[in-house]
Amino acid sequence: MAHWYFWLTPLAGLGVLLLFRFVGCDKVFGLESIDAPEPYDDTVSAESGLISYWRLQEDHGAEPPAPTAANTPVSGGIAKDEKGLNDGAYNKIIVEVSGQFPDSADAPGNLTLGAPGLLDVGDSGTSLSVDGGYVEIPFSNSLLLTSFTIEVLARPEWSDAETGLFRTVIAFTADGPMPQNISAFGFALYAGPQDPVARTGPDIWQIWVGNGTAIQQIQMNHGSPPLVDFTKTNYLAVTYDDSTQLLNLYTYVEGIQLDSGPFNPIQDVLVTYGQNADPTSKFLIGINQTPSGSNVPRYHPFKGRIQEVAVYDSALTYNRIISHIGSGLNL
Repeated sequence: MAHWYFWLTPLAGLGVLLLFRFVGCDKVFGLESIDAPEPYDDTVSAESGLISYWRLQEDHGAEPPAPTAANTPVSGGIAKDEKGLNDGAYNKIIVEVSGQFPDSADAPGNLTLGAPGLLDVGDSGTSLSVDGGYVEIPFSNSLLLTSFTIEVLARPEWSDAETGLFRTVIAFTADGPMPQNISAFGFALYAGPQDPVARTGPDIWQIWVGNGTAIQQIQMNHGSPPLVDFTKTNYLAVTYDDSTQLLNLYTYVEGIQLDSGPFNPIQDVLVTYGQNADPTSKFLIGINQTPSGSNVPRYHPFKGRIQEVAVYDSALTYNRIISHIGSGLNL
């Protein structure tokens, strides 16, 4: 009997330790289950506030033909909205800003569907690879939201030594006319320098919001800035609650601490948000539209892969954000 107790005692302790680990993860990270997570697209689709969901997983037949003239978009097939009625179109454009926008990169007008997927858990799917390619969704009242969450997976693929330029992940802006920019509405989610004037230092994830008269960078208020990671999938989410006027930015890459500044670098910041109600504007993935009066129609092109773009009509809670990350990426 002594031998049995000798072996059972550490095994019992191991069982308690494992139970503590799982329960602890559930308590600390807010995960609703420590079982195998449901597929990422099921998690997103199950949210009651989901308005539109572009997985960006069409086949090569939706790719546009190659553009032949600079700053002239060429359209291709449909980028399907898996939830609502906001189908978009794949576009290519050769971006040549000619010094008018020194904080924007030029781009050759590349767009490839079926690129390696960005999900780390379950089926990785495929992604959209762009460098002057983008998705354009027409203006819709269903995207005219007072409260919202914008969510996306991104994999940057420019050089980490290339600094001082802004690259658009998602933008829904109305800004102009130049040069005064006397009206400014909507939002843009960028990678770029923390200081937009000096344009120095490493690229960080950031959100810019229009307040009616200007589109302004929302300053970080929690810990160190969220550096762009060029080696992993970057999960990005912006939430805004109209009733409280509080905005949050969440960024995650595998291995980051979920209680750290980079995970929630903009934490409950009071923001005056002006909706973009301009029916001529577009909801753009991978690029932004320039202020009215510019002779360049698109700028700040993203370079890399994008997947799983979702829009909700409410500010997702911290626990829901963590649940999404747990379904798609390795915690």
